[in-house]
Formats: sequence, C-alpha cells, structure tokens
Amino acid sequence: MIEERQYIKDAIYDWVAAVLKEEGRADPVVWDNDGGPRPEAPFISLAFTGTVTPGFPNYGMVELDPEHPDGVQPISRPVRRSLTMYAFGERAMDLLETVKASIDKDAYITMLAQKGLVIPYALEVTENPAQYSGSPEEAALFDFFATYTRVTTDTPGYIETVDIIPEGLPMGEITNRAEEENLDG
Repeated sequence: MIEERQYIKDAIYDWVAAVLKEEGRADPVVWDNDGGPRPEAPFISLAFTGTVTPGFPNYGMVELDPEHPDGVQPISRPVRRSLTMYAFGERAMDLLETVKASIDKDAYITMLAQKGLVIPYALEVTENPAQYSGSPEEAALFDFFATYTRVTTDTPGYIETVDIIPEGLPMGEITNRAEEENLDG
C-alpha cells in the first residue's frame, strides 16, 4: 500500500504541476506531513484526508484466470480517497479555482485516466485567510475525491451450486387464489 500511496501522490502532483505550467506559473506543490520546510508563498499543499474501499473486505470483482481456475486470482476493488488542496499567497483562491476547473477539461481527464485515476467530485473553493498559515496571507482550499481500482491477488472462495427449495411457501395456493379473484388482469 505504501507504493500505491506514492503512486497516487505522484499522479496528483503531475496533474497540478501540468495545470500550473499551462497557466505560466511555477509555484511549488508540496504534500503535508512530508517533513520539508514550508515554501515561500505562493504555493500549493496537498493532503490525504481519508480512504474508502466500498464493501471491503468482502466486495471485489474476481477476474478468473483460465490458467489457474482453482488458484490465486486477481481481485479488483474500487478505492476512493478524499484529499484537500490548499493554496497560500497572492490570489490563492483564483489559483485553486483554476486547478479545480481543470478537472473537467478533456486533456486532464485523459491524463489522469492514463494514470488510472478519476476525480469524480470536488467541493467548492473556500477562502480561509490565516486560518491554516497563522499569518495574514491569502489562503484557500477545496476538498476532492480521487478514485481508482486496487488490484490484489487472493484465492477466493466460490459457490458451485445453489438449490432453492421453497419450504412452507404455499405457491400453488397463491396462484390459484389469484386466478379465482381475477387479480392477475
């Protein structure tokens, strides 16, 4: 999972850096809690805020490997990570509005898709001067979600047959009563 997290960090960094480059900016992009010094403003900071794996650990799609039908199989699971993007310095809110708008541009959708990521949803950009930096500089943030598919391998169990025996269900009586009362039409 450490490699997965780093891969996601690199992919999101590449996206934000590409947007900044297109805008003619070279602002630093850093990750919270990476232990480095705080850059001079303006800069963008990113943070993971949560992870959801729907149905985990019992939900996943098994891709049956015909070469090993009874053995280890690849299992795909959707993963959704929540992140927060912060901007500090002059025109912080405008900068984040630009980055957020890029989520809907075909070039960035394709770029992220090639890296296996989709950003399906982002909240509005909000202004938060001094709330996060402790100084009167401009600051803004928005939360967004990145989704991708995690593929693991395992030896999944499977159900060979299912027999459904309706014990105690008066199936014949229900059908006959519906016919008698003309309920079916």
